[in-house]
This record gives sequence, C-alpha cells and structure tokens, in this order.
Amino acid sequence: MAYIFGDGFDCYAAVGDTTLGYWDGGSVTNSSLVAGRFSGGQAFQTNANGVFLIYKSSGANDGIHHIVCAFRQTAALSGTTLGFFFQLVDGVTGQCCIVFRSDGTILLTSGIPSGAVLATWTGGLPAANTWTAYEFEVVIHNTAGSFTARRNGNTSNDFTATNLNTRTTANNYANRLQTGMQATITSQQFDDLLWRSDAASVPFVGDIRAYTRMPASDVSVQFARSPNPALVPQTNVAGAGTASKAANLGIMSAFTASFDGTITTGTVSVNTGATGNMKVAIYDSARALVLATSNAIVNPVSGNNTFTLTAPLTVTKGTVYYLAVDQDVTIIYNSTTSNYSFTTTYASFPANSPVTTAGSPGPTFVVSLVPTNATLVAEAQQDGATSYVYSATTGQSDLYGIAALAATPVSVVAVTTRGYIQKSDAGTRNGAVQLKSGATTVQSTSTALSTTFGWLWRTDSVDPATSTAWTPVAVNNVNIGPVCTL
Repeated sequence: MAYIFGDGFDCYAAVGDTTLGYWDGGSVTNSSLVAGRFSGGQAFQTNANGVFLIYKSSGANDGIHHIVCAFRQTAALSGTTLGFFFQLVDGVTGQCCIVFRSDGTILLTSGIPSGAVLATWTGGLPAANTWTAYEFEVVIHNTAGSFTARRNGNTSNDFTATNLNTRTTANNYANRLQTGMQATITSQQFDDLLWRSDAASVPFVGDIRAYTRMPASDVSVQFARSPNPALVPQTNVAGAGTASKAANLGIMSAFTASFDGTITTGTVSVNTGATGNMKVAIYDSARALVLATSNAIVNPVSGNNTFTLTAPLTVTKGTVYYLAVDQDVTIIYNSTTSNYSFTTTYASFPANSPVTTAGSPGPTFVVSLVPTNATLVAEAQQDGATSYVYSATTGQSDLYGIAALAATPVSVVAVTTRGYIQKSDAGTRNGAVQLKSGATTVQSTSTALSTTFGWLWRTDSVDPATSTAWTPVAVNNVNIGPVCTL
C-alpha cells in the first residue's frame, strides 16, 4: 500500500508541537526550530546526543522508500562523527539508516546508525552552512537491496549502491521512519521533508518545497469566533493624562488592525463632559483618505462614549489606520501622546488630506473589530487559545479560501490539510479537517478530541475532484476548514 507523509515545519510555535498528533512521537531534547531554507519558513535543528528524535509509522509494509529533504550543517566539514540520521524501521527494529557524517560523507548503515556500513557516499554533502536538497531511494531487501541518491534536483543519480542487504528482520519492508542524532554535531538541520513508500518503484520527484498556506478568506462559516469582538486600542498609550481640544481642532491617533475583519463601533474616552457634538472618522495609513465616518455623538459624557460608523469598515490585519475626532465645542479628553493634530471645521469634518502636525496629545480610544473566521486561524505558527473558532453543533463546519501560491511550481506532489484542534467541554467531542476541490469535499478521519491541542490532518496525493495529479490552479482554488463531527 502506497504511503506519503511530509512536513515543512512552518506551523509549529515550539519544537514539541511536532509530536502533538502529526508525528507519532519522539524526544526533542536539545532540538529547536530555526530559520528554514526559504524566507519566512522554519527548519528542524538538533544538537542532541545519542537520541531518537521524531518518528512516523505508515501502517504500510512497503519495500521501496523515497526520502526527500533539504539538509544543512552549520559547522565546518571535518572529522568522522556520526550525526543526524533517517532510520527505516520494521515495527520497532531498524532495517537500515541514512547517516550524515560530520565530514560531509553520507552513509547507509545496517540496522542502527553505528551498524555495519553498507554504502559510503564520500562528499555527499558538498559544503558547510549551505542548504542541499536530496532525494534518497532505499530498497529493503536481503540480497537485492539498494541505496540511490540525487542531489539538488538532478535528474540522474549522483550515487548508487546495489546488491545490498538492507534488512535486519525477516521482512523485505519497513513501515516506520525515525529520525535521530547519533552524536552531537553543531548544528545539523533539515527541512522540506517528504517520505513516500510503495511496493513498486516510484518516480523521483526532485527538489521539492513545502508551501505552507494559511486561510485567507471566509467562504462559508458556521463556527463562532474568539475573540469577538477584538478590542484594538490606539498604538501609543504612554503619557496618559488629559487634553483640552477647542472646537474645530481635530486629533488623530494610530491603531493597527489585529485581524482581518470589520469595524462598526468603538469608544472614545472623555474626561469632562460637554454640551455639543463630537464625531469620529477613520483614515488610511497616510492620514489622507477618509475611510469611514461616525454619526455625531451629542453631548458627550465623562467616560467612554460609544461611536457607530455609518457603514462598517473592512480592515486588513497588520495595517495601520488612524482614528480622528473633531468637535464643535471644547472637550477635555483622556489622552495619550504622539498623535497628530489638524484644523478642520466641525461642519466640514471629515475631509481628505488634512494638514497634520505631529506631537499633540490626543484621546484614548478603542475600536471593536469583528474578525473573520479565517483570520482567527491563519497565524503563521499556532497560537493555541489566543485566537480560534469553535462549535459544539454536530455537522457545523467552516470553509476558507487560502492564500495563493507565491510562485507557480512545475508540479504538485501532494496537498496536506492540517488543523490544530482541542475540545473545551465535558464528554466526547469529535472533529475533522476538510478540503473542498471543485464540487468534491473530503474529510480526515473523525477523531475524538482531547482537552489539549493536537493536530488533525489528511494528505491528498491527487485532486479529489479529478482523481488525477494536482495542478497549481486547482491547489489555489481549494477551500479548507474544520468540521464538528460529533
């Protein structure tokens, strides 16, 4: 039975996240996540000594295995220390190991990393502190075993050894991939891992990259949100005090949207109430374009005064906006520093491109941002219960559009859909993740959830809508999301 599994290590907030349901287990002592092969990504690094790291069981008794990865050793190439290794295992017994030695030699050993050497690729790692892409093929057999390697996407073999005994059990197969570190080499790293196994020969895929793409838009949503709303204060909060603002003397303060979503309401803090009117507007990051305007707040009172925009404003996570207030009487605000003042008659407020002066104290305010569901689950690395969506209704689900590929790949090997999920109530609660391609929706196995977060996932090596190889266009158009299955 063919099997496929991969990891780009980009979703994890801590190295221990690897073993929370995606990898089956392991020990990550003296391991860490570091900057990956590509900008914005992460890689797995280990300085461990004599330990097994993360492992994955396939449940498939296959004789042919392809291990694709990018590898880097930051230390100079020297010595003969046996370092990081991939071990192919039958049950709990190692069949053979691919071992990265400290001098750049790559070995195939029998059973364990320090076992009898079956094949030696001198200079397999050509340079220190440089990412090198590999695809290894190992055939498990007692007489016709083999070890083949291609480097940096080459279409022909860079190394091959045949007629090997690559098993230690009575079986010509392996069903588990285990990583480990035989002895400390500072430091060895791997990224963009793909493990494929099959009973028959499979084609080489070459140098691959794991593109991690987060939800970007709500397509159809039923889950509730948390936080909802998210309360976003002004950016500068130092120097709290009071500020008296005369009629027609406006003030602007910056805030940064914490999520994608909409703003309809908020509050502005007044120190001393007044008989008159005040109004709020929201400007773009250049303090030039009016994006939204509130109704007038009549006779503002001491304390928080709620404003309501005449139409909801859609905002983008991480974008700076400016909240401006103006009034037709003198109002004393509770204030902060580092704001921008301007002069616009109240009757003409808000106006585009006011002339602003930096340094004036301005009002304390909070905007109420209602996030989209997608933005609450789109953090670069999982943030646990900081932001999330939730449901206790069987059958409810969300579907999100995902961010487009940054570049168009030549081909797509597989698509893995992942979710970081827990239950928060008593009793049994099951969940799954789903992927929709075209009119076809597929789900991971319905799984009983724990009260701690863990990964649910499924991998599709072909497009479920066509049962043929994925195209980049089809990948860009998929929807993904969670399902409450029980």
